[in-house]
Amino acid sequence: MKKTILLMIVGCFFSCSKKLDIKPDSALLIPKSLVDLENLLDNTTVMNGTPGLPQISADEYYIPTLANFQSLAIPITRTAYTWQKDIFEGKGEIFDWNQPYEQIFYCNNVLEVIAKQEFNNDAEVNRIKGWALFNRAYAFYGLVSTFSKAYDPNTANTDLGVPLKLDSDINIIIQRSSVQKVYDQIIKDASEAADLLQQDIPLEKRNRPSKVAAYAFLARVYLSMRKYDLAELYSDKELQLYSKLTDYKTLTVKTTSSFTFNSEETIYFSFIYGNAYSQISSSAGSLYGIDLKIIALYEPYDLRKIIYFTQNINGNYYSKGINSPNRPPFTGLATDEIYLIKAECLARKGETALSMNFLNQLLIKRWNPNAITPSKSYQTIVANDPEDALNKILTERMKTLIWRSLRWTDLKRLNLEGRNLVITRNLSGEIYTLEPNSPRYVMPIPDDEISRSRLQQNIR
Repeated sequence: MKKTILLMIVGCFFSCSKKLDIKPDSALLIPKSLVDLENLLDNTTVMNGTPGLPQISADEYYIPTLANFQSLAIPITRTAYTWQKDIFEGKGEIFDWNQPYEQIFYCNNVLEVIAKQEFNNDAEVNRIKGWALFNRAYAFYGLVSTFSKAYDPNTANTDLGVPLKLDSDINIIIQRSSVQKVYDQIIKDASEAADLLQQDIPLEKRNRPSKVAAYAFLARVYLSMRKYDLAELYSDKELQLYSKLTDYKTLTVKTTSSFTFNSEETIYFSFIYGNAYSQISSSAGSLYGIDLKIIALYEPYDLRKIIYFTQNINGNYYSKGINSPNRPPFTGLATDEIYLIKAECLARKGETALSMNFLNQLLIKRWNPNAITPSKSYQTIVANDPEDALNKILTERMKTLIWRSLRWTDLKRLNLEGRNLVITRNLSGEIYTLEPNSPRYVMPIPDDEISRSRLQQNIR
């Protein structure tokens, strides 16, 4: 990580609109004030990007033809789509690895300055410290979700996680921690952030975290760990502070997008940023189509289909931008996700009726009774038993949270529970298959990082 992070920091610092002082004999930033620290964290291009490999590798879409597949100029896009053993093919400087560690470097610098210097504004110090802790936790979560196995309490202490870089000294090379230690650090950072951050969401700056965002993030993390009691606890904490849902009937359906950066459901904004993913999303979606089995699940009165997707000249559905005006997937935190976490946790502990209540609160906001003639009022969803409720919720989770880079972690955790979710790709009759719990659910560490840091490679 040493050389990579150093080079990225030099380039970023000289390209930022609000430049800070740099020592003449070093590429390292010397922040001098709370404003400096805030400007470091407020660089959205750097701090709010998330890995794209999980989205490329998941089962929400298909590439229609072999010609489309071969036209993908960036090899990683092709190899990740077909789950090859060596997805990087010797290529270095991999965004999915480098960007989170650049974010972590920034956060560590901020935390060290706060620890060493005295400032006279305790509220601002707490807010900025909480911001850095939140972003560090968020970056570590992106890394461990991409480059490690799903959290399994039986093996987490021995499964390989990622290097836990907790200081800004780029000369110190550390090895991979266990999955357990990485998750422990994520939870520690996010919990401390929740205590320090301001409660309210910055409505015009949703790239900045809040107490609400920290609770929502902890709910997501605990769900991925299958610690459903704690996922429910933090979904409750979040919903007590912020529970707004957008009535989709109030949105204007546009060709490109129906959302803004300040969508009222958005708790915290992040997005996939990187060339490998952009290959799929380019050319007005001509290179991919949303899985038709998913498209078929949306009823005519369900506004999610026309809000989320449009069709290209070939008839394939593609994303217009969900919770975002941009086609790169929104990967942040939003209230619809928290309602679904709450509903799932209730179903898993046998509270069938209450779980359906939370699900219906969400879905009624996606319904247009006048979508077609004759009009049809919303029909409340009911379940016969907890398993029926869980299945309905997981289906709605797939429909609601599509194209938000959450499906990969869902596949990993659900297959640990024996759901046997097999993914296949068909490229002109050549079939590629990803079996449940396959080691190829874990991305390899980039070769240049293995060479520099002597990290143990993942087995694929």
